[in-house]
Amino acid sequence: MTQAFKNVLIVGAGGNLGPSIVSALTSNKAFTVSVLTRPTSTSTFPPTVNVHKAGTPYSETDLLAALKDQDAVINLSPPMDIDQHKLLIDVAVKAGVKRYIPGEFGSNTPDPQVVEHVPIFKGKATIADYLKTKESEGMTWTGIITGGFFDWGLSTGFLGYSIPNHTATIYDDGSNPIPLTTLSTIGAAVASVLADSSLPTSNKYIYIYSFVANQNSILAFLEKAMGQTWNIEHTTVEKEIGLGKEMLAEGNFAGMFKLLLGHVYGDDGNWTGKVERANAMLGLEKDDLNTEVQKFVEGLKK
Repeated sequence: MTQAFKNVLIVGAGGNLGPSIVSALTSNKAFTVSVLTRPTSTSTFPPTVNVHKAGTPYSETDLLAALKDQDAVINLSPPMDIDQHKLLIDVAVKAGVKRYIPGEFGSNTPDPQVVEHVPIFKGKATIADYLKTKESEGMTWTGIITGGFFDWGLSTGFLGYSIPNHTATIYDDGSNPIPLTTLSTIGAAVASVLADSSLPTSNKYIYIYSFVANQNSILAFLEKAMGQTWNIEHTTVEKEIGLGKEMLAEGNFAGMFKLLLGHVYGDDGNWTGKVERANAMLGLEKDDLNTEVQKFVEGLKK
C-alpha cells in the first residue's frame, strides 16, 4: 500500500453525505482531516477535525489558506456555481493538491444520455471536464459513481417510501432493478481511494454499489421488518418525467427531483451491466438488502 494522501480537506462536509465521509476518514489514523465551511455554518465535527472558514463567494486568499499542505480535496458542494468550483480547482492546483474528488456520488453522469435527461447533471459533467484539463498540471481526480443513497433515500422518502405513513409510491410495475449504496459504504470507498494511491483510481470514474434492488423487493423487506402491510400508490416514469419538465418550465425547481427519480427508476437507471464494479478492488464489505432494511428499521426505534 502506498499512501500519498494524508491531509484531506472536505468541502460541504455538513450535507447529506459529508458526515459518513468524515466518519470514515477520522476513524483511520492515517488521515488528518480538515473541512471548509461558510462562516454562518452551524455544522459540528469531531474534535480531531480542523475547521477552515471561507465567505461567499470564495476568495483565493481564503482558499489558499485552507488548501495549504493538503494532499486531497473532496468537494461535496452542489454543482450550481460552476465558477466557484473552477476557482477551487485552480487554487488546489496552485497549492499542490495531488487528488481531487468531485461531488459525483450518484447517477452515471459520464453517460451523455443521463446528463441530457437530468439537466442538473450538466454541472457535474462540466466540473469533470475542467478537472481533466488539470491532469497535465499534476493534479489527479477520481469520480465515484454510487447509484442512489439507500439509507438516506429511505429516511427522507426520496426513493418513494413514506416511512411515517407506511405508503410506497411505485413506478411502473416496480420491477426495474437499480443500484443503491449505503452512506457508510460510500464513506468507506472514499477512504479506500485515498488510503492507497497505487490503486487504479487516478483520472477516471469508478463504480460502486451495495446491491441492486427493485422497488417491490425493498417494499417487501420493509413490510417484513415493520410487521405490517403498506399502502401502495402507483405512478409511471413517463408521467413523473412529464410533470418534472412542466414544473421546471414554470420555474419550479422541485421538478428536477421528479426528473431525477424518473431517471433513477427508468430504463437508464441501472448502469451495472455496463461498468466494472470497484467494490472488491477497494476492499469494501458486502452489503445485503434485507440486513440493511432491518438495520434501518431498528434505527427508527432509537
